[in-house]
Amino acid sequence: MIDIKIFPVEKGFCAAIELGPRHTILIDCGSGNKFKPAQYICQKHCEYLDYLILPAYTKDHLSGFLDFVNQLTQHEIPVHFLLFNPSLDLEQLSDVKPFPLPLNNSLKTLKEQSQTIEIEELKLTFFENKSPLESAHNLSLVTFIHYRDINMILPGDLEQEGWLHLLESDSFKQNLAKVNIFVASNHGLENGYCEEVFNYCHPEVIIISNKENQPLSDEMMQKYSDKAKGTISGISKQKIITTYDEGTIVVSKYLDCLRHIVTQKQTNSSVYS
Repeated sequence: MIDIKIFPVEKGFCAAIELGPRHTILIDCGSGNKFKPAQYICQKHCEYLDYLILPAYTKDHLSGFLDFVNQLTQHEIPVHFLLFNPSLDLEQLSDVKPFPLPLNNSLKTLKEQSQTIEIEELKLTFFENKSPLESAHNLSLVTFIHYRDINMILPGDLEQEGWLHLLESDSFKQNLAKVNIFVASNHGLENGYCEEVFNYCHPEVIIISNKENQPLSDEMMQKYSDKAKGTISGISKQKIITTYDEGTIVVSKYLDCLRHIVTQKQTNSSVYS
């Protein structure tokens, strides 16, 4: 069984992959008025995090990183592995120099553009552009999630230039072709959209993690609606799902049932359920 939860946050992005009761992976550590990732991990009684993935090394995304790590340390919850783009030249990212990484990156710089890790039936494949590019957003660590009939992409904050660089890779395009759940880049903003991606990717559902004060524009809603096919009965009632409108978005798979997508409006009493 697996739950992939995408939380509504004000800064950055945050998603959790929960593989049964034993394995938890956190993707980014963004927070909001009703959600704090460290509280979520503690209240879930996690003994450890298998992986903490930092998809975008920008000030907005890292604003809560050190506090998050410190809180886990205080509660004696270890992080086994930290993952981020191994080609980052941290000296060039002057706007985030106050945010050093106290943990070692377990992804290595390789000639290949992708790396893969596996936990039981879960397969995570990572792609990254090499530094330097004009925008730090284009150095986002792209994560493909594969679990049975769930094939998702979390592209971080990629902009068009970053997408086009990755589309030069046949392996990247092969992974794109499998995607049935697409998480929009850069919170659904126009600069994260790349038309060429959808020459290879034909998702059923598009998920947008947009900020608590940032509804999706009508123009981008139409663009993404045109690219989502919709699902067969029972998986999702909507082709486009946003955290702004729906709260937490949960993609689940249990036993031999079809993948399923539900949403949960958050209140102060239910935020960590």
